[in-house]
This record gives sequence, C-alpha cells and structure tokens, in this order.
Amino acid sequence: MKINRIVRRTNSSYSTKSNKIRIIRTPGNKLNSLKITKKKSFRFCPINKCKIKGLTIPGSRRFSQSSRKKKSISRIYGGCLSIHAIKKNITKAFLLEEKRLAKKVLTLNKIKKIV
Repeated sequence: MKINRIVRRTNSSYSTKSNKIRIIRTPGNKLNSLKITKKKSFRFCPINKCKIKGLTIPGSRRFSQSSRKKKSISRIYGGCLSIHAIKKNITKAFLLEEKRLAKKVLTLNKIKKIV
C-alpha cells in the first residue's frame, strides 16, 4: 500500500492563521498543497450589525496605506455607521426636539389660562 505524502510548497510548517493549505491532486497523481488566503471582511455597523454600503474591502496592508477619502463615505458618520442607523438617529433627534417644543407650548398655554 502506497502512502500519500503532501509536497508543501513553503518552508513554514506551523498551522497559523496565515499559513493554511488545501490539498490538491496533480495530473501526475501526486498530492500538492495550495495556500489558502484569508478572507477579507466587510466593515459592520456597531448598532445594526449590518454591512456598511459604499465602502471597498481592501486587505489590511493596503487599507492602512490608502487615503482617507477611500476609507469613508461622504455622509455623516461616513465609514462608521450604516444608513439605517443614521436615519434612526436623525428621527430620534427630531422627535426629541418636537417633544421639547410641545412641552414648552403646553406650559405657555397653562400660564395664559391662569392669567
């Protein structure tokens, strides 16, 4: 019985996050290794836990070297919050302001009735 041995293409044999391999069979019926690259992750909104649309997803090294314009979007909380979270914040602020104004109007009406 023949023992199948894998031919590793790299010298590093430690099983780390960046050193994962996939075993393939060559046309010469040998087992060979293919290096698996890490998946790039999207940026997620901390409030809604959804992907932030409009951002590119470069690798970590390219992301640090790229300009600030490429890392953000031209709206409030550009590269940090999703559009749904921003919309929710705006409506919340508007409703709080309306509540404050309504309270003010009610107190003025009470004062007018007393006088």
